[in-house]
Amino acid sequence: MDLNSTDSILVNASKASSPFKGGGQRELIYNIYLTRGILAIPMALITTFSNGLVIFLFLKDPKKCLRSSPTSLLVASLAFVDFLVGSALEPTDAYYNLSTVFGKKPSINRKDLQSGAAYLLLCSMLLFMLITFDRHTAVSRPIQYSQRITKKRVYLSVVFVCIYCALLIFVIRKWGEAFRNEVFCGHVDLVLVITTALFGHIVYSLRRQTSKLKRLSVNSDDVFVVQASARERKVTLTLAFMLVIFLACTMPWFLMMQIFDYCKLCQKNWWVMKLLFILFQANCAFNPFLCTLRM
Repeated sequence: MDLNSTDSILVNASKASSPFKGGGQRELIYNIYLTRGILAIPMALITTFSNGLVIFLFLKDPKKCLRSSPTSLLVASLAFVDFLVGSALEPTDAYYNLSTVFGKKPSINRKDLQSGAAYLLLCSMLLFMLITFDRHTAVSRPIQYSQRITKKRVYLSVVFVCIYCALLIFVIRKWGEAFRNEVFCGHVDLVLVITTALFGHIVYSLRRQTSKLKRLSVNSDDVFVVQASARERKVTLTLAFMLVIFLACTMPWFLMMQIFDYCKLCQKNWWVMKLLFILFQANCAFNPFLCTLRM
């Protein structure tokens, strides 16, 4: 995967960015690697701690209700994937960048690091989408929820996501290197569209339920109408907050990645894309808080 690559970007940058020649270009590369390496360290600590806490609470289950909940199982699965991002991927990324800064050849293959990043980040986004679908079903079909969303189906969905992403990365590494960016972007496009649509439909379903209660109620001050209206406002604000954070973390890097080959300004400022990848990874640090709000 070309998620985190430098070689192809640097080739384009050297062609498109005439202000960076000789020492200036080398100094820019040095600063980018140094910034990436330094920022990856606190990001790894935050991501590991926040997701580790979610996993600990799920295993401890103080109120004896988390392990029996399909939603909690999805949240714990997402937390485990994001925990791997913080405990393995981001420290490795810091090591790779800082080793390059200090002139030492990293013992880790760049393509292996890129494949690991692609696998974990894609798994994280797909699991986030599954949690959104779970909440969508709970709001739009509350009566059928317990029959539609079961622990068995959640287990199968999580296993399917992990296996599918692994096979996808393997096939790309083996036969589809030339189309790696297109394949990854296509998957992220699909996840973003589905997740955003589900968010929107949740808000629409809540508004429709509240309007129905208002029509059925004779008194506009009826306690059920007031509670429903308050719930709609609260959930709408919460969902809006989560959607903004989700898109703010993923969209800047993702959009630049898609237009990079066709945008001379992006090629000239290739270093922006490398720094935005940190924001893409930061989504894994925010997920525990976003999922807690959702629940």
